[in-house]
Amino acid sequence: MFNGSKDTVTVRSNEDNVKIYINESYIGKNSAITTINKKDNYMITVSKNGCSDKTVPVTRSFDPITLLGFLIDFGLISILLIDGAATRAWHKADQTAFVIDPECGK
Repeated sequence: MFNGSKDTVTVRSNEDNVKIYINESYIGKNSAITTINKKDNYMITVSKNGCSDKTVPVTRSFDPITLLGFLIDFGLISILLIDGAATRAWHKADQTAFVIDPECGK
């Protein structure tokens, strides 16, 4: 409720000509910025011809800002219904900036 239901994630690679995907959807080449829903699971994959793909999960944890809902309505609606059941906004991405390189045999 306080931090919204989305996180902004940036991904870049130190390699050239790298394709970046989130859940198999192409989001950019070499670097990308995108928003993700807090209620869904995401995997970031980087791919380059001649290299092995590398996949990294976007992990989440409890967002303590959610507890401010106790000040509004003792958390009954703001935390349990909105942040919990509807949007899962009580989570936040543990990491929002990623540097991921494919496995190239150098």
